[in-house]
Amino acid sequence: MSSRSDTPFSFSEVRPYEVVDSLSELRGPEHGILRLPIELAWSGRREFDLDDDYDRAAVYKIVLDEGTTKNLRELVNGRLLAMTWPQMRPARPVRALWERTFPQRRAAA
Repeated sequence: MSSRSDTPFSFSEVRPYEVVDSLSELRGPEHGILRLPIELAWSGRREFDLDDDYDRAAVYKIVLDEGTTKNLRELVNGRLLAMTWPQMRPARPVRALWERTFPQRRAAA
């Protein structure tokens, strides 16, 4: 019989998330308006200004939480992600995955 602590707290704790092997793979745009594909922004806002700190943190959270490796590579910029990481609030499992893969992100947060 399993204990209550074995039961996942939420879907975000059991769903698979994706991460790249190197921040250099993240070659998304550095400036301007980033328009998310419908599969990432199926309800609500789809356009974000990468030159605005709040917008950049918001769009990167969406892409890290919802995106595939292909989305990550095309939409996220590695340099901007490193700069934005301390302000981001991705899902707990996403943050843990990225900080395990890139320990320098943990120190920066």
